[in-house]
Amino acid sequence: MAEEYDDIKAFEAKDTARKLPVGWLILFWGLILWGIFYFAAYTPEISGWSQAKDYEESVKK
Repeated sequence: MAEEYDDIKAFEAKDTARKLPVGWLILFWGLILWGIFYFAAYTPEISGWSQAKDYEESVKK
């Protein structure tokens, strides 16, 4: 029974060596882009956004 699993390392090395699945690459680059957007949008020194100002605007409505 143990002999059935002997070639699993050769199979994995041949078909998946140094390749990431496309979904992981999309997730990876999407998170980097989202991080850049989030940093730029919610950093007060860059965008002028502040939690207090946002709260005051929501109370006025």
